[in-house]
Amino acid sequence: MSKIHINKISEINKDKLLNFYQKSFNFEKSVLENYEWRYRSGFCNYDSLALLVDNQMCGHAGLIPVKLKINEKIQTVIWFTDFYISPGYRSKGYGKILTEAWMKICPIQITLCNNDSLRIFKKYNWSYNNNFVRKIKFFNFHKIFPLLRKNTNFETSSESLGKLKLEEQNTKTIENMILIEQKNLAKKIVGIIRDENWFKWRILECPYKKNIFIFSYENNYFIANIKSKNNLKILNLIYSTSPVNEEILKLFNPFVKKNKIDYLSYISREKNLNLNLPWKKKINFAFFSNEKLITDEIENHLDDIQYIDSDLDYL
Repeated sequence: MSKIHINKISEINKDKLLNFYQKSFNFEKSVLENYEWRYRSGFCNYDSLALLVDNQMCGHAGLIPVKLKINEKIQTVIWFTDFYISPGYRSKGYGKILTEAWMKICPIQITLCNNDSLRIFKKYNWSYNNNFVRKIKFFNFHKIFPLLRKNTNFETSSESLGKLKLEEQNTKTIENMILIEQKNLAKKIVGIIRDENWFKWRILECPYKKNIFIFSYENNYFIANIKSKNNLKILNLIYSTSPVNEEILKLFNPFVKKNKIDYLSYISREKNLNLNLPWKKKINFAFFSNEKLITDEIENHLDDIQYIDSDLDYL
C-alpha cells in the first residue's frame, strides 16, 4: 500500500520543489525561482499543495489568495492554478485526492481554465461563464513568424510615448491607482480588492518588474508586461483603471510603432462574442461556493477580471 501525503509547499524541501517545477511546468526562470511570490504564499495563511506518494512528489495544486467584495462583505477567495499530476501517477485516483484536498482550503474558489480543466470542475459542481475574452490586436501581422529579431530593447522616450506618461514604480503611483480602485469598487456589488497590500505584492515585489511598465493618461492608469518571446515583441496590457476600448488602444500606437511591437493582448468583458474573429478568444471563468447566493452574485456581478488578477500575464 502506497503512503500518500498532502503537504503545503512551504513544508517541502526547496530543491525537491524546484526540481518538480522544472520537470512539470514551462515557467520562465524568474517565475520558477520565485514561487512564494507567484502563489502569494502565507497570505491569510493559505498555501499551495504538494502531493507525495511514498515520499516522491508527484502532484501539485497551486493557489493565489485574494480578497473579494461580495455585497458589502469582504471575503477571501483563492484562484485555482498550476494543477499537475506526474505522468506515471495519472489515472490512479491521485488527481481526485489532490483536488478534493485543495477544495477544502477555502470556501470560495475561482479560476480561469481551459476546456479540459472545465470538464473536471463541472464534476465538482463548479459554475462557469464565458463573459470574458482574450483580445489580441496584431500590428505586424506579416511578421508574426519572423526569422530574426535583432533588437529586443524597448524605447520609452517622449516620442515613443505620445500622449502617454511613463510612471515610476513607487508608492505614489500605487496610491493614485488605489484611489481610483476604491471609487470603482464602491460602485460594484462584487469586485476584486486591489488595495495597498495587493499592489505591493503584485507590482513592487514582482520578480520580473523590469518588464513591467506603468503608463498614465489624464486620470487613467495602465500596467503593461512587455517582453520578447519566440522572436516576437509582445505587449500584454495586464491592468487598466478603466475598461479597455479602441480609444485607449490608440494611445499605445506611438509606443507600438517605435518599439515594433508585434501584438498587444488584454482581457475584456464581452457577453456577445463573435468567435469568427481570430483576435478574440473566449475564456472559461469557473467559480465555486457551497452558498448559492455567493455563486449567483459572482455570476451576475463580477465584471472586472484582468491579466494581473490571476497568473495569465506570466504564462
